Order: sequence, then structure tokens, then C-alpha cells
Amino acid sequence: MSLTRYYTLRRFLLLAFFCGVLPSLTVGLLTPAFARGGLRDRGKRRQQVERTAAADPRVTVSACTLSGSFTVRGWDRKEVRVRINDGVEIELTRIDQTKSEQATELKVTSKGRRANAGAACLMFGDMEIDVPRGANVKLKTTSGDISVTEVARANLVTTSGRISLTKMQEETSATVIGGDLSVRDSTGSFKLHATGGSIDAGNLAPVAASDSLAASTVSGEVTLTHVQHQRVSVNSVSGEVMYSGELLRNGSYSFQNLSGEVDLRLPASASFRLSASVGGSVKINSDFNLKYTENQDVIAPGDRHASRRVSATVGNGDASIRVSLLTGSLRISKQNAHR
Repeated sequence: MSLTRYYTLRRFLLLAFFCGVLPSLTVGLLTPAFARGGLRDRGKRRQQVERTAAADPRVTVSACTLSGSFTVRGWDRKEVRVRINDGVEIELTRIDQTKSEQATELKVTSKGRRANAGAACLMFGDMEIDVPRGANVKLKTTSGDISVTEVARANLVTTSGRISLTKMQEETSATVIGGDLSVRDSTGSFKLHATGGSIDAGNLAPVAASDSLAASTVSGEVTLTHVQHQRVSVNSVSGEVMYSGELLRNGSYSFQNLSGEVDLRLPASASFRLSASVGGSVKINSDFNLKYTENQDVIAPGDRHASRRVSATVGNGDASIRVSLLTGSLRISKQNAHR
């Protein structure tokens, strides 16, 4: 072999070595490092931070997050436990002024942030909270769901998500914007509001005689089933309003709907007084024999649209039903009756 061919072959082999072997070696060396970094990131995402505090049975717990869901459960311990994912550093801080061992008011905040620093919220993180059954929880999330079970009192707001409540005990206020709201098997007083979503409430009963149920929605359905409150009010801008169940003696039931359907499904033995203000085009259909005491058209001065005032009685008129409906239909049916 000539010297020229020898050096040419040598350069070729060196070039092949550095272009092939070194990149492979580099990848082999860096891959574990990147893998460890990825594992650390994934581990952090899976990491759960937990905080606990001794608490009074009627403790108030508040928390707020810009992006994240809440899951709250009542338990028998005199303790509050908060768990959050994504490795978010939080503190469970007392903001009450008492000197007792058990806290009466707690707030979840970012680590290092003062608990009284206004209404500052965590940036993100799904949170699980266990509280005494007699607790009061105040929760707010901009983007996330809220689920609460077996808690005495609650004040809840979600801007983009849904709210699910079961076995509430005393007083509940819930507002959902852009999602649905559901309440089941609960007692106490209820204020429910939905914008752009539906409200579905069933098997509700009062604790005190003054307890009431108020539900309102801007655009969505309201469904109430087996409600035992003596005072029930529903307000809807558009959508169907449906009430199914018994009417209590001396009960007061108000249904206002700007545009849509009001559907009342009552036992065949129901006894009530109906007072309705409806638009001229609204049809009233009833399986009951309505004994009309008033049924007349009303035209307000300067108003080209006629409306009707309707008053009627079924049975002894033990309960009061008020209906306000501009357009749509009013249906009063006997439960299990064929429509």
C-alpha cells in the first residue's frame, strides 16, 4: 500500500469513528442524565404535600386556587388535614385570635405568604381536605371542580368547573359559572346559583323551620326532586324548571322563568292554590281539575303585549304555588300520570 493511500484510509477511519462512535457515546452518557431530570420532574408532579392541624369541631377552613380542584370530606377527628399534589409548598395557618390548642379558623396559603395577605390564591394544585363534620369550608377556584361530602356549612365558588355536594348538614351556598351544580341527600338551608349550567338537587330536607331552598340560573335547567322545605324559590332566565315531589301544608313555592317551561309533577293528592302571571302565548296544561277564581287578560298602559293573571285552587289549597312565566308553557301533572 502506498503512503498516500495509507493516510487517506486513516483519515477516513478517524472521521467514521468520530462521526459514529462519539455521537453514540455522547447520547449514551447524556441519556441517563436527562432521564434522571425527567424522573425528577415527574416525581415532583406526583409528589404530595400534606399539612395537619388540631381543630375545633366547628372550625372554619378557607382555601383558594387559580387552577385546581377541591375534594372535601368530613370525618370524626378534631383535626384538619390538607393534601396537595404537584409538590406545591403550602402552609395550614391559624388566623383565629384564640389561644386554645384547637384552631377555630384555618387558611391554606403558599409557603412563606402571610395568611392575612388579602384574597391571594395558590397558582395551581388539586387539593384534598379532611375536616371535622361540623366544619365550615370556604373554597374558591377559577378553573376546577369542587366536591364536598358530609360537612356542616359551605360557601363555594368555581368559575370554570362543576360543584358536587352530598350529605351537607346545615347551610350551603354554592355558585358555579360555566358548569353544573348537583346536591344530593342533604339537609339545611341552600342557596344555589349557576351561570351557563344546570342545577340538580334531590332528597333535601330542612334542619330548622326557617331553612329554605333558593335556586337560580341564567341559562340552564333547574331540577328539584323530593324537596321537603316549606319555602322553595326558583329563578331562571331561560331553560326548563322542573319540580317533582310533595307539597307541604302551608308551604310556599315560587317559580319564575323568563323563557322556557315550568313543569310541576305533584302527587295525585296534592292540595294547592295557584297564582300565575303568564305571557299571552303561554299555555297552561294540568292533569288536576283547576277551579279558577281568576283567569283574565291584562294589558299594561303603553304595553302592546298581553299577559294573563290566573288564580285557581286544587283540593283545600293547603300550599301556595306562584308562577311567573313570560314565554313558554306551564305544565302541572300528576306523578306517574301519562303525559
